[in-house]
Order: sequence, then structure tokens, then C-alpha cells
Amino acid sequence: VPVDSASNLYNLLKNMNAPLFANCRLRLPCIAFRVTEVKRRRDVASHSTYRVKADGLRDLLIATDKTLIQFSRARPTQQAFFLVRPWDRRLLGLPDFSEQLTSADEGENVRDWSESQSGLDDTDESSSDSPGEEELSIDSDVHSRSLRLMVHFGQAFSALLVAQQRVGEYKRVASDHNIIAQMKDPASIDIMSIRTLDIL
Repeated sequence: VPVDSASNLYNLLKNMNAPLFANCRLRLPCIAFRVTEVKRRRDVASHSTYRVKADGLRDLLIATDKTLIQFSRARPTQQAFFLVRPWDRRLLGLPDFSEQLTSADEGENVRDWSESQSGLDDTDESSSDSPGEEELSIDSDVHSRSLRLMVHFGQAFSALLVAQQRVGEYKRVASDHNIIAQMKDPASIDIMSIRTLDIL
């Protein structure tokens, strides 16, 4: 994967908002893969099993008691279906500052902070000698996290199948088991659709 492409994707995902539930709907940041084919298998079970194909993903089977529209590239449907990977910010490898310090930790940090003030000027002076090295270190860290993110994308993940209801609104299709999906080629980041869906 080109480093610049991986870094651009990393920055795009880093700026995504957290999931939000409001007005009886979930605003879900995700990576969406458009479903291109749904075909029902001939099963004797009470629930139906469908073979599903989506751009960028390996083919998979989904069992559900819902009746899905069958379609393919040759016989498309106006209703859009997506397999989505809900976005998890932990994959970015960023520190979590939301954890609250205990009172003991706070007291210790105050003492550490007070003791550090005496040498603050010297520290600032010495650190300002090499701003280029600091920027290089930050860039290297971002590139490293970006490449680790691409490794995560190559692993199997739990997906949701959603069907379009109205323009901009989707509904989850319940399945009998977890839908486990996997990308065909994690390096093909151009097929990833980064978006926020309104789930009813």
C-alpha cells in the first residue's frame, strides 16, 4: 500500500465522529461495501440462506428469516444494500484521554508538575533546538499507525447487512449468526466507502 494513501485514509478515519443515537435512529460511522448480488440457496431449513457478493469483499453466506430481494449485476435492483464495518476508533492506536485519574494519582501528578516547573525553561530551550527532528518523529509515528491500520483491514471482521429504506436511511437486516466478512485485498483502499449511515 502506498504510504501516502494509507496516511490519507488514516487521517480521514481519525476525523470521523463517534456513533450517535438520537431521534430513534443511529448515526453510524462505518466503512461500507456495496452489495452487488444476493441469491437464495435451496435449503430445507425454515430460515433462508443467501449467497452475498459485495465490492471488495470475499463472497459469504447469510442466514436469515427475512425474505431478501434477489439481484445481481445483470439484474440490478433500485434498493441499495451494504455490508458495513462499524468504525472502531481503537484501531487507530491513539491514546485514550477519557479515563479519569484517581485522587491519589491527581495528587502525585500535581507534585510531579510542581517539581518539573523549576527546569521548564531549560527543557523548552533544549527541545527547541531540533524542531525538524520532532516533526520527523511525528510523521514516522503516523505512517507506522497507518500501516498497522491496513494490517487490521486484512483481518476478518463482524459486519452488518443494511438495506436502504428511503434516501439516506437504512435498516439492519437481522441474521441468524454473526456475519463474518473479509476484504479480498486490503491494499485496494480505493474501494472503501467511508461514510456515516442513518440506521432506523
